[in-house]
Order: sequence, then C-alpha cells, then structure tokens
Amino acid sequence: MITPEVNIGAQPTLDSAEQQIVVSMSALLARAGIEYRGRFVEVDGNRIHYLDYGDGPPVLLMHGGGAGSAIWFRQIEVLSRTHRVIAPDHPVFGLSEQVAYEAPFVGNSVRYVNGFMDAVGIATADVVGLSLGAQMAIGVAIESPERVQKLVVIDSSGLGKQFPLLYKLANLPVLGRMVVRPNRWGQDNYFKTMEVVDSEFEDAGVYKQYAHDVTLTDGHAAAMRSSVSVITNFGGQKSIFSDDELRSIAAPVLAIWGERDPLFPVEHGYRLAELVPNSSLHVIENTAHVPLLDRPDEVNELILGFL
Repeated sequence: MITPEVNIGAQPTLDSAEQQIVVSMSALLARAGIEYRGRFVEVDGNRIHYLDYGDGPPVLLMHGGGAGSAIWFRQIEVLSRTHRVIAPDHPVFGLSEQVAYEAPFVGNSVRYVNGFMDAVGIATADVVGLSLGAQMAIGVAIESPERVQKLVVIDSSGLGKQFPLLYKLANLPVLGRMVVRPNRWGQDNYFKTMEVVDSEFEDAGVYKQYAHDVTLTDGHAAAMRSSVSVITNFGGQKSIFSDDELRSIAAPVLAIWGERDPLFPVEHGYRLAELVPNSSLHVIENTAHVPLLDRPDEVNELILGFL
C-alpha cells in the first residue's frame, strides 16, 4: 500500500479503489521521471487531493473533466525545475471528494479555486488550465483578478454552445447512467476520437489505465452525472462567458488550442483571443482536445516561454 503525504488533521484512509488510483498515478508520473507527492486539504468541508513539486513562483495546474491531476505529468517535470507546481484533483476526480458541482457552475468553481489556494497558502499564482479547468481559471481571472498573474488556457470550455452529444445524453434517465458508468471500451473510444490524434503515443497505455482507475471510486458515476447536468443540457453548454466578461480580463493570457479539437472547436479560441485585451492564440497542428498528450514538448515550450 502506498501511503500519501497529507497536511490535514488526520490521514485519510484510502479504500482499495483509491489505492489503485495512487498506483496508476505513480506509474504515470514515473514516465516523466518524478515520484508521486500527494497531499490533502479540506476546502468547503470536502477533501481535495493535490500534487505539489518544486520551489519558486507558484504555478497552479487545473486539469479538465476527466482523469485528474497527474495528466500534467510532462508539464510538472519541466515546470518544477523553476517553480512550485501545484496540481489539484478537482471535486469528482482522482482522490478528491466525490461531490457533484452545483449551479451556477462558474461562481461555485471560483469559490472552490479560491478556497483551495487559501488552503495551500497561495495568494496569487500563474494558472494553467485545460478544458473544464481552463473555464474555472478564466472565471477566477474575471471574478478574483488579484489571484491570477498570468493565465494559460488550453482548449477551454465556456466559450461557445458546442458540446459533444455524448455528454448531453448523460442527462437522460436510463441512458445517462450507461454513459457515465466505468467502461473501458467507451473510454478508449473517447480517448481515440476526442482527446488525441496519436492514440499510440509512448505513454498512452499508462495514461489510459490511470484515466480508467479514477472512474472506479465509490460515488464517482453518480457525482459525474449530476455534474454534467449542471454544465450542459441538450441546448449545449450552460455557462458561456459574455463578451464583456472576456474583455474585463486584466491578466496576460496565452490560449493554446488543438487544431482538430472535436469538443470545443478552434473558433472558441479565436473568440477568446479577439476579446481578451492582452492575449494571444497558438494553434497546434495535428492535435485534438488534449494537445499536452499529443505534443507535450511543444506545449511545455509555449508555457515556459509565456511564464
């Protein structure tokens, strides 16, 4: 059994499914030559797990709506040479509490991120967000601008109505339960058609095992389904940033987008870049929704150059 490092009052007892997450997370981090360094804090009464590496100016890495904090394994290794890198498992994901998101999504997400930053002792930070995590980060930059120094947005939600039919189906009574239940075939198909262009990259097997293991925790499927209903319905995404909200962002912003993202098309990235005053957009060719898996070196170079 792997015992995680903790900084809350009592060490949490991990069940067998959570212990397996630590094993698969450790294996993925090892692909980048780093050891698992997990800790826990309490935010709004909920247990939040996070990874913590390095020293220096803080960088907060916000994963998207799948897997968890270890998806940043290639970025953690590089950024932690010069920064303190902190990557939380958001609620519903990884080793954090299986508590569903509530409406309004952005407002409650901002409260969660601010609470997490307070809990780990960060007043302000550079923030890098992917997909759902990028939408959270944009929300913080709008509602709590003093907390964000620079912002990197990767294939963010919240910039247009488009959303995959698969997630919309999760709102249906019977079919919805089938969509969110653990399913290796469905997960592998999603990985190949949505997340990456090259599904055979060198770390693919270890990543897919980790992404599967995080779906096996008690209560995950129910919390995931409830959360999806807060984020989308059959009309598409519910929470979309207005033009005025995007224009109000004061932090410098780098948007990175997968040219072939089937979830949130690159037009969403162009909208952000056109409206945010101090922003730029870099589109990475031959990548899908998660370019940090397809092209980690290029993503790392862009992030480091920007920060």
